[in-house]
Amino acid sequence: MFLSFPAKVSTAVAAGLLAHWGYFVHGERDLQAANIARVHILAAVLLPCLLYQLQDLSMTDAVCESLVLDTAYVVALFTSIIIYRVFLSPLRNAPGPPAMRVSKLVHVWGNTDPTKQNCKMLHQLRAQYDDIVRTGPNEVTLFGWDAYYQVHGPESKCERSAYYDILHPMVSLDTTRDPVAHGYRRKLWEQAFSIKALDQNLPLVYHYADLLVEQLRKRQGTQVDLSAWFEYYSFDLMGMLGLTIDFKNLSDGEHPILWLWHIAHKKLGSLNYAPWIKHLLMGIPFVERIKYYRQFMSWANEELERNIQENKGERSNIIGLVLGDAMKNGGIKKNWNWVLGDFVLVVAAGSDPVRQVLPCLLFYLIHEPAPLARVREELQSVDIRDYHALQHLKHFNACIYETLRLNPAVPSAGLRNPPKGGMTVRGTFIPEGTTIYTPQYSLFRDEACFLEPDEWIPERFTTRPELILNKSALVPWTIGRRSCLGKNLSLCEIRVAAALMISKFDLEPVHSQKEDKLFTHATDYFTTTLGPFHVVLESR
Repeated sequence: MFLSFPAKVSTAVAAGLLAHWGYFVHGERDLQAANIARVHILAAVLLPCLLYQLQDLSMTDAVCESLVLDTAYVVALFTSIIIYRVFLSPLRNAPGPPAMRVSKLVHVWGNTDPTKQNCKMLHQLRAQYDDIVRTGPNEVTLFGWDAYYQVHGPESKCERSAYYDILHPMVSLDTTRDPVAHGYRRKLWEQAFSIKALDQNLPLVYHYADLLVEQLRKRQGTQVDLSAWFEYYSFDLMGMLGLTIDFKNLSDGEHPILWLWHIAHKKLGSLNYAPWIKHLLMGIPFVERIKYYRQFMSWANEELERNIQENKGERSNIIGLVLGDAMKNGGIKKNWNWVLGDFVLVVAAGSDPVRQVLPCLLFYLIHEPAPLARVREELQSVDIRDYHALQHLKHFNACIYETLRLNPAVPSAGLRNPPKGGMTVRGTFIPEGTTIYTPQYSLFRDEACFLEPDEWIPERFTTRPELILNKSALVPWTIGRRSCLGKNLSLCEIRVAAALMISKFDLEPVHSQKEDKLFTHATDYFTTTLGPFHVVLESR
């Protein structure tokens, strides 16, 4: 005996409620997004066929009845989800924008304009809601040093959130969520970032910095975009240091893969706030927004294979160490997702701190004659070719650290999950499975840590130490087990290039400070991509 139509509708409603309470509410489902969509599409297609075959209905009536049942299922599912998120979630008492409680799509939509920077949006929410803000159905953003330390400090048991599956099935040192795998890979990578390795790489750093100066000298008297040129410098250098690839951006102009990476980053950047969307789109062929990412990954596969074929000898750089480890543990093919993941990590993120800090540093110095004069006086007192001398110039390094404070390479990300059983932060319980934001942008502008926090005052690291209330709060390379390995190399690249640029050129900005696109056109999609910074250079 077949069910009556009202009974069928009741069954569809029950199925929607069961899907929510029996499946969706339990754990992460980001990686299953494409399969979930396929199952629902298949069910929607099969249902009218089944009704047509099993009941005395015409195909038209079967399709109409199916649409009603599908609607009942969807309405029940999403009504249950909304009620849970608003009234029943363990985070229901955490303050935050009402729309963000319901869906992360609000966050995604709010950042589709690339100039609307996520870090600034979160900073404004802090002013409105205080230090614990619910910024998603299953997400909180925490502000302040104590919360940051609790989440990222050496004793923290927090692990990376679902965001870090963004490159699945690839996995790398920076994206693995497995703490054991991360610890093993970190020891492997440490060999390429040791003090000994840094000393060995100094000639290469100076080579690319000299090439940068040489190319800019050819263009003196004309407008140049320092954001682009510093990125060429850092991209070329990291390509050679990490991968044995000379991208030749400095000598031949922008490499096609750099352009492709930028457009893929821009197209997919806003999806970072809801990683399941990217996994869903990856399961759909011919999606325009995804095509650039697919092209980038196709290039990465081909380039890695070529790189392996053309460099048969032993290499002590990152890719050499990664390949050597793969060979010892079952072969490159077996470990391809790891090898490719680490390869892409170097290409896509290896130069981030350098290309972020250098344009900002020059921007501040151009508009602040007194610090610029002090830095030039210091540089004249040493041999710029002696990197160890650059490390001890107090005003020069103060300017670099103050720039890092105001412009962290990762201003709002570093997402984490609480440990099993959850955690309590400032009296608020955060259950396991919750995504936690701890934006460095806000931490470095916290009045509890830095006086006059929005002002670029390098003297806070020299003659005005009273402006720093908490020295521990300046953590541009973060802290704990997941801290950035590339700190010393990044500082080396910054110091060398900055010293040469300041010594060799006088720079005149094309736009006024308030109009400059360096900041107004910057994007915050996990890492920051600065806007253009146009100047006119003259040799000194």
